[in-house]
Amino acid sequence: MPTVNCLLVGIDAYPTHPLTGCRNDVASAERWLRSLADPLVNIRVLTDAGAQRSAVVKEIKTHLGAVGPGDTALLWFSGHGSDRATEDPREATGRAQALVCHDSLDEGGLPLADDELGALLDGIAATGAHVVAVLDCCYSGGATREDRRARSLPWQPSWDRLTRRGAGRSLSGPAAGAPRHVLLAASRLDELAYETRVPDADPHPATEVSPSPVDPGSSHGVFSAALLEVLADLGPDASCREILDVATARMHGRPGRQHPTLHGRGDLGFLHGGRVPASRFRLGFAHGSWSVNCGSVHGLDAVGGEFTVRTPSGGTGTVAVREVFPERSRVEPLDGLAGALDRTRLTPAVPSAMAFRPAAVTVTGGGAWTGPLRSAIDDHPLLATGGAGTPLTVAVTDGVARVTGGSRPLPSLPLRDDGDVAGVVNALSHLAHWHRVRALANPDPTLSELVRVRVEPILGAQRLSATGELVHEYTPDGQPPQARITIHNTADRRLWCTLLDLTDSHGISHGLYEGDFVAPGHTAYALRGAPVLLYLPEGRLVQPGAYVQDWLKVIVSENEFDLEPLLLPAWSTENAGRSTRGASAPLLRVGGSAADRDLGGSSAAGRWGTSTLALRTEVPGPARW
Repeated sequence: MPTVNCLLVGIDAYPTHPLTGCRNDVASAERWLRSLADPLVNIRVLTDAGAQRSAVVKEIKTHLGAVGPGDTALLWFSGHGSDRATEDPREATGRAQALVCHDSLDEGGLPLADDELGALLDGIAATGAHVVAVLDCCYSGGATREDRRARSLPWQPSWDRLTRRGAGRSLSGPAAGAPRHVLLAASRLDELAYETRVPDADPHPATEVSPSPVDPGSSHGVFSAALLEVLADLGPDASCREILDVATARMHGRPGRQHPTLHGRGDLGFLHGGRVPASRFRLGFAHGSWSVNCGSVHGLDAVGGEFTVRTPSGGTGTVAVREVFPERSRVEPLDGLAGALDRTRLTPAVPSAMAFRPAAVTVTGGGAWTGPLRSAIDDHPLLATGGAGTPLTVAVTDGVARVTGGSRPLPSLPLRDDGDVAGVVNALSHLAHWHRVRALANPDPTLSELVRVRVEPILGAQRLSATGELVHEYTPDGQPPQARITIHNTADRRLWCTLLDLTDSHGISHGLYEGDFVAPGHTAYALRGAPVLLYLPEGRLVQPGAYVQDWLKVIVSENEFDLEPLLLPAWSTENAGRSTRGASAPLLRVGGSAADRDLGGSSAAGRWGTSTLALRTEVPGPARW
């Protein structure tokens, strides 16, 4: 079995600004580690006067450094941190951090600088060991506590003799891509970290809880107490990211405004390493509302979308997005789901329905029917006269409406009565739906990165344009190009794959590859491997400069799903007077409940992803118009 070497450092007895909870932190951490009943967990503890700088460095090198490939080294430091201004160009904040050891305040004493500590831990990780550092002190996000008391000390002038970082990479430092340690820090690198008295235990808990290694009524670091509670609940093999996220959620309402941070591989198990498959997004309760850690920076830009979550009892439910922030979204549990969720835990959440902002339609020109047209636009769920959605334009002149904003302008439409107004709105909603399918992407790119689409030329030249389009040319004798299109699954499990063709005639079809499960490492062939003919549509002359555009979108999912709501016929004036199938759906549902071929029942929403490839088929030569 792998060896786990642990070094626990807790310092309360500083000569100035003493603390009260650091020794309790490491005593509780030791209690938790010994409760695992693992004979290969080797623990060294340094506290107060025993935690001099030289002793800490020595134990890191000898005790933690004694591990080998597949083993684990755990450093837990609770004490004071300090920081200073620096001119190091690699420090974006202009500050450098350090751990304050017991003798760091003595005359001639030095702290343990962040870059030195990082180099020591990365050197151990380079041997193939899993290295985790838990730092509960102020400024710990930089490498490295206030009780409402802060675990912080001012930088001492005598410490300026610490070797300053150079601008270049040390030859002995970790090379790019080399294994690095994982850091779970009590705060951001410019924040204080606090300690406080842990509340007394509830004699009548509402739910059964795991025994906590933290003694009720004792003084602890806010971060350490929360982290140890979570470790007792989730166990040593939970991922570092999940442990930190749950601990952060539990810290809400406790003293201090600190933000724990994680650096390194968050998908690795806390104590034994190894990748832990987990949902990228999680539902949690804080400050009186539910939220998911998915926001506009992840690609979520509109309210109304949905996530599917699994309840503690094993069922599933839906939460709807009500407000989008940069880093998270406020959500509302639907259909009584809130009563089935545990507010003290984080719940995996999978995007299952994507919402988009209504297309922003500008109506220009005048006439008796422009007013009714604007009203009809604002009454449609996919359209609005203004806003930040996909820009579309309707130019009205002499009873004729010209709709633009798609890949190509639509044929002119009459605008002289109520029926014509409906026709123009249908054209706009058709374009809006086409645009949102083309833009469809999961904020979680996990599956998107596991499927590859290839277009290999069979007839005609192929090249990549400056704008990223894959261009296929007609042959010199006027023959349309041909290609073989494949979908390759690089995942370690089977995935449902389908291939949509979005044309510049604003149609969406799945004729190339309607969809099926693709085994791990296997390849699916469009048209069962037959050549795909790329040619100009009817009505476009085959002459130099003529072209047609297509966007091939692969949608991949853990479950089979219904494609019908995504499909569209190519736009034509014949369908202007009737609503286009699927065009009025307010949400795009992907990977939702569907009949599973093997199980024969319905399954909860699984993860899904997309990948899009732009194609251009053209007749070489200068355009004749």
